Amino acid sequence: MRKAILIGIATGMLALQCLAGKKKHATYEFPPEMSQAVRDQYTVLCEKGEALYQVSCAKCHNEKKGGKLIIPDFTQEQLGAYSIRVANAQHEEMVSEMMVPADELTLISTFLTYKTKSGILMNGGKANDVKK
Repeated sequence: MRKAILIGIATGMLALQCLAGKKKHATYEFPPEMSQAVRDQYTVLCEKGEALYQVSCAKCHNEKKGGKLIIPDFTQEQLGAYSIRVANAQHEEMVSEMMVPADELTLISTFLTYKTKSGILMNGGKANDVKK
């Protein structure tokens, strides 16, 4: 039930952004050898992952810098730990299969893998600014 409500909210937020002409998606960094057709497909996946991240993860992980919310950078090891649900005890509960199903977690990981780097790294569940 909670999942359906969260997905409905995320979908509604995206629809409102599109209607308002203010589509504020992150930018992505794809490997240069990736064909344009594959980039287009991954962009769609990343946009879905971004919406799911905003609903399921942003509240705890985003960092506020200069009045702007920043999505931190995650290492591949951190994303792998999330995928097997062992990032930490809190995540085993809050990122359980019931709360964030594997297919949604895969979309979130895809988004976090390819989003343009912010320079804010996740470290022990907290964001650390690496631009000094």
